[in-house]
Amino acid sequence: MERYSEALRRYAEELAQHHQAYGADEFERLLQSMLQATIRHHGLETMERMSEDTVLKVLRSQVSEVIRLKRLPKLMSRQAQI
Repeated sequence: MERYSEALRRYAEELAQHHQAYGADEFERLLQSMLQATIRHHGLETMERMSEDTVLKVLRSQVSEVIRLKRLPKLMSRQAQI
C-alpha cells in the first residue's frame, strides 16, 4: 500500500481538478479504499507481483466506471463501507 501512496495522491489531485465537488483528500481516501478492496479481492501476493502501472490502470478503470455510471456521489458518501 505504501508503494502506491504518491501515485494515489497525484491521481486524487487530478480527479479533484476535474470533479470540483470533492477535494483531493476525499478522492485519496476513496482511492485507498478501492485499493484495499482490490487487494482483498485479488490477494496480497497477486497484487505484490503486479507492477505499479498495472495496479494504477486497474484503479483508473474502476474510477472511470464509477464516474460513467454517475455513482460517484453515492460512493463518496459510503466510503467507510467499501
